[in-house]
Amino acid sequence: MDTSPIVAVASSAGDADAVSELLCALPAECRAAFIIVQHLDSGREKLLFEALGKSTILPVIHAHDGAVVEQDHVYVITANTTLRMTGGRIRVTPNPGGLHHPGDILFTSLAKEHGHSAIGVVLSGEGSDGALGIQALKQGGGATLAQYPGSARFPSMPISAIETGCVDFVLRPNEIACELARLTAPPAGVARCALVIDDNAGLSRGRVMAS
Repeated sequence: MDTSPIVAVASSAGDADAVSELLCALPAECRAAFIIVQHLDSGREKLLFEALGKSTILPVIHAHDGAVVEQDHVYVITANTTLRMTGGRIRVTPNPGGLHHPGDILFTSLAKEHGHSAIGVVLSGEGSDGALGIQALKQGGGATLAQYPGSARFPSMPISAIETGCVDFVLRPNEIACELARLTAPPAGVARCALVIDDNAGLSRGRVMAS
């Protein structure tokens, strides 16, 4: 099975800005595949896809069932579906209805399938999607990141993830992009990470610093 890093990003519908900011700050080559999931209905699907396509030079593709993910490609969930990684491929199923947590589902499947090569990111969003999945990723040896709540339009999702105690880095979206580049880079030239305390929020915020 391919052990290239897979970065799963969860956010909520109505806020493409955080995802766009992250993608815009990524280098042209990250040596990782990116899978973006949101609580998405058909009315927002086209808007999200277009916004992300304008924010990065990486190919942005609708995730389809059976796809084998490639490095430096961005795969975006389609409306009313759920994504899992199974057998090294994306598996797409209809949203079963009820409370929809696409981030938890994707993160948990990645933890089982890819372990140490899985990376989970929770961005701006309402609710708590991603919190359970972040715990699974951490237990599986993966890396976990959440948006600094003070920079989030909807801070509930990142706060829920942070409160699990399983988030490695709390950063703004552009800083998350820098940390992802570090995490997916070859061992040589790894940056160190210092911890910055935001006294107003009472939260720890990691910031990548030059070696």
